[in-house]
Amino acid sequence: MLMAHFMFIRGNRNKRLFHDIGAELERKGHQVHLIQLELNELLMKTTIPTVFLPNHVAKEEYPISDKELMDLQIYNITFTKRVLQKEIPLSELRMYKRYMAALDHLLDKYNIEVICLFNGYHWIDQICRYLAKKKGLRTYFFEDGLFRPYTITCDPNGINACSSVPRDFSFYQDMEVDRPRLMKFMFRPEEESLKQLKRENLVKVASAKLLSMAGSLLRIHPNYFAHINFWQGLKYFVHKKWYSRRKEDEVDLRGEYIFLPFQVSRDTQIFYHSPHIQSMEQLLEITLKAVEQYNQTYHRQIKVIVKEHPEDLSRQNYQSLKNKYTNVQFVQKYRMDKLLKASLAVVTVNSTVGIEALAHYKKVITLGDALYNIDPLVERCPHPDLLYQSLQKSLSTPLSIDKIEKFLYYLRFHYQTEGVLNRPNKQTAKNLANRLEDYERGVLDESDWNHSRKVRID
Repeated sequence: MLMAHFMFIRGNRNKRLFHDIGAELERKGHQVHLIQLELNELLMKTTIPTVFLPNHVAKEEYPISDKELMDLQIYNITFTKRVLQKEIPLSELRMYKRYMAALDHLLDKYNIEVICLFNGYHWIDQICRYLAKKKGLRTYFFEDGLFRPYTITCDPNGINACSSVPRDFSFYQDMEVDRPRLMKFMFRPEEESLKQLKRENLVKVASAKLLSMAGSLLRIHPNYFAHINFWQGLKYFVHKKWYSRRKEDEVDLRGEYIFLPFQVSRDTQIFYHSPHIQSMEQLLEITLKAVEQYNQTYHRQIKVIVKEHPEDLSRQNYQSLKNKYTNVQFVQKYRMDKLLKASLAVVTVNSTVGIEALAHYKKVITLGDALYNIDPLVERCPHPDLLYQSLQKSLSTPLSIDKIEKFLYYLRFHYQTEGVLNRPNKQTAKNLANRLEDYERGVLDESDWNHSRKVRID
């Protein structure tokens, strides 16, 4: 295999993830550069070549128009306009252009062929993606896995609805399923060492975020996140600690119910992959309307149970919804598998809970773009006004267990990479480095491994 030159930039809150993958690739003979952006990264011990990007940013601006920048799917821009309802200052756009110019020079200087990014919607990710497309470079996107906490997504196209997961079921038709393997390891790791890892250290995460804020205040680097300040971060940290220690809610699962998992209302899944539903309030309203119509037509007493997203508890108060819809049961902490197991069906915009629902052989109706929007596995509702019809169709159509298992087996054992995202460990780094090499071999036609074209049967 030809050796490639990788650039890793903006990892997740486990700041060692990209470093450790890079170190593993370097051990295999590839060239690697790790781009650091924040003060907490600058203080991290490294064994691979690193570049602190802010030190390379000058007054030179990359030749891109303001409109082109504004048209990119940059989370900071979307959040500022949609949530804060503010205009984007020209100074911010100029900063993006300066960072683009610096990155453009570094890509040429180090002869970069592959750029690895996390998530893909931060402004750093979007300008890297733009530059990669201009230069004909390959990109790989990382994200939390679909079978958490023991899998990780690594995809050349993007994450969630942008992923390379085939949407035509004919792709999965010939998939051979090892059912005992699927049942045993769908949500568990095959690698024993991953089970021994400790939980994520929230104090370390908070300290890293605090250092980043300090770096911004000291003008060592810009403020990379428009959606959170110090007090919001502190509130989030306190809620996370409190949530981990609180008892489960008392939940009444008797009777028939539709399960409605709320999503983070300002998440990229809603911003960029939900053309009709822009808030969880709207989602609940249209779901209740469809369920009430169904109950009247078929003389049923189906209710709705909502589970609030744990990441939203510190910033989203749904008390007004609870007061308005007293017939709806709201849950903050309860085992997801129990909520799914007793449900009649799941209605979601595009949450990964939809995949968990399929794993429990539940009917799923989606209102947004999702990587699992595959007929006949899921009922895709094209517009909120048609949710009643989708509910009718879904509840009257039998599930195909065989087809669901083919899809889940492909996702778990072919598409996903086994590993733990938020706790540094060698096995995860090794698995992801191997996955990147598999992709690169597919690009060079040295392997049949390219999940958007073929299925590799081990």
